[in-house]
Amino acid sequence: MKITALVDVKNLTKVFLDKKNKREIRAVDGISFKLNAGEIFGFLGPNGAGKTTTIRVLAGLLPPTSGYASIFGQDIEKVGDRVRKHIGFLTENHGNYENLTVYENLHFFGSFYDIDDLDARISAILEEIKLTDRKNMKVGKLSKGLKQRAALARVLIHEPKIVFLDEPTAALDPEAAVNVRNIIRTLKSKDKIIFINSHNLEEVQKVCDRVAILNKGKILRMGSASELNKDIFGSQELLIKTKSPIPRDLLAAISDLDYIKNVRVDESLEANLYLHLSNLECYTPEIVKLLVNNNIPIMEVRPQSHSLEEIYLTLMKETNEDLIISQNKEVE
Repeated sequence: MKITALVDVKNLTKVFLDKKNKREIRAVDGISFKLNAGEIFGFLGPNGAGKTTTIRVLAGLLPPTSGYASIFGQDIEKVGDRVRKHIGFLTENHGNYENLTVYENLHFFGSFYDIDDLDARISAILEEIKLTDRKNMKVGKLSKGLKQRAALARVLIHEPKIVFLDEPTAALDPEAAVNVRNIIRTLKSKDKIIFINSHNLEEVQKVCDRVAILNKGKILRMGSASELNKDIFGSQELLIKTKSPIPRDLLAAISDLDYIKNVRVDESLEANLYLHLSNLECYTPEIVKLLVNNNIPIMEVRPQSHSLEEIYLTLMKETNEDLIISQNKEVE
């Protein structure tokens, strides 16, 4: 029977005991989410947010303290060993044996799985990862970027349905990082889930369909970048570039429209008009029609979105401010 990759997490909590200080550390604090097949999903958050702990629980490496997590509809606490063969897990440390060649590493790790023709599979994954010409090189002799690609090959050797990637481009130079990102994009398919932990906000925005932003073990927000943008910043911004400045009386008329939240003209480029609309899709044609009817030559119409970095920093700031307020109340 064909397995459909699916992850379902409900109120998942993981608590560690700090014996030295005699206190509990709530690394993951009641998080819930559901991932569908064919999705690239990103976890974002500062160090200690609970990202890696979540992955380790889902991969069956750590038992949850409470809550529920299932993969392929099966409780990971009960069938962890059985579902693990369908999981690939790339840790921050690439995990290959540096004194062995790329081929020897893949053959060693591949032998753990029931692969009909291991040599054929090794050849296929080396071709996919573009490492065929390095298969007889010792991993220790490879560059950081090639080591990471070799690690990806190892993680993918058994064709897992769920792939966990923990900081997949950490410490890589820009070119190597782009190569790894391109490989990640090629992994997306109708029967795979790619789950990425990363500090690299630009990377996550480029490759992920949805993201969850964590802090102190809790999910602050979850959704696509556009959904988070609308949720956090409210109205949607539209940029209209015109060949000549827009007359003041027309700007005033535009400002008075019910669906316009704000109007801004770029001070350095008078032909750049920024509008905050209550509904971008609905009202953009209306604005364009109004400008055309007033003989304003339009050069470009483009929606403006806040970057994932802006969204992330805004959420972190709000969370830290709430924490300070809470601590002050406790002192009082």
